[in-house]
Amino acid sequence: MNYEMPKADVGEIVLFYVHENADPVPALVCKAGSRTLNLFAMSGELGVTLKPSVHHVTDEGVNEFPEWKKYGLWEHRAKDPAVAILSERVSMLEKKLAALSPKKG
Repeated sequence: MNYEMPKADVGEIVLFYVHENADPVPALVCKAGSRTLNLFAMSGELGVTLKPSVHHVTDEGVNEFPEWKKYGLWEHRAKDPAVAILSERVSMLEKKLAALSPKKG
């Protein structure tokens, strides 16, 4: 698996899904790893819950290792949902193009 998670910065607000069919809740990135984020997800009216090891919704590894799904999923939020979708599609296309092009050097 050569998956590269979309970039997310500490302090950024993303959307967290408890499971694939759940409604998203806002979450604050408190730690960014190479493949997962640790998030403080909103819970209840005034609470937050620490969510460790959360994979991005495009991470195909969650299908190979279904136990990863128990940590939930995340994706970027945007004021215009079309911008978020296009941004993630461009990122995926760039990665595919890079994989197809011959290595230099």
